[in-house]
Amino acid sequence: MEQPVAPCLGQEAFQGSRVDENLKRRIEVGRKAVEAQVDLLHENFGRAESSWKYDGTRVTPIDLKITENIFASLAAAFPDDHLCSEENDPGNGPIELTERFAWILDPVDGTNNYAIGIPMVAISLALLDQGEPVYGLVYDLGGRCLYHGGPGYGLWLDNEPLTRREPDEIKDLVLGLHSPVDERHMPVVQAVLSGYKVRAHGSGTLHLTNVALGRMDACLDFTIKTWDIAAAVAFCRESGIDLEFLDRSPFPIMNFDVRMSSVPYLAARPEIMADLKSRLHLG
Repeated sequence: MEQPVAPCLGQEAFQGSRVDENLKRRIEVGRKAVEAQVDLLHENFGRAESSWKYDGTRVTPIDLKITENIFASLAAAFPDDHLCSEENDPGNGPIELTERFAWILDPVDGTNNYAIGIPMVAISLALLDQGEPVYGLVYDLGGRCLYHGGPGYGLWLDNEPLTRREPDEIKDLVLGLHSPVDERHMPVVQAVLSGYKVRAHGSGTLHLTNVALGRMDACLDFTIKTWDIAAAVAFCRESGIDLEFLDRSPFPIMNFDVRMSSVPYLAARPEIMADLKSRLHLG
């Protein structure tokens, strides 16, 4: 049975609005669960030992501890919800998402940055309703702040409402690009380099979050997994960012598997999406 939770301070998004109470309670618990990991994240920044997983990616004890702590909080309040993390044991196989609600967590997005002391790092937690991202919570280590929101709830910086930053009248277009890029995709990369300034944060979560907030104009990624972007997808759906998957959309997610394939995608302000698709020869 779900346990009652205390109201989360600063949830002005819910005041005076007709909100699904099931969603509201989960958002409150999810926010508290993420905020409770902030000290642990900062205390071990640049100092955590790391090892390498079966797929060659880096992991630290902090990735595992944050997953354990957040999932403990969520399971205590919502025992029937599905809990999905990048750090799930691959030996347990895929999780079939049969319940209405599921959570997707990347406990330390940008683990390489985290281990060596580059502050482009985030905790990313997404709430799914019937497999679709409806609310995202992203703690930005470098900015020392929590971004959260989703379609119909607005976008928030800690307790303050945010609006997407509008582009300057004249400015360079900035595109986030994850690396390394497979050789077969280099023609696509070359097509955008001539028209866009490129930023590589080392965090897929922060790339897409910055596009949702209007700080970057677009991002392109060939190697991303759903846990990297699920929370920021909720931001994009609220802020009006166009998002196109280059193969097929992973949403709604009906099964979660840590061995899943990448989900290459393109995200951009609507007014420049046509230019990008033209450069990339997308229909």
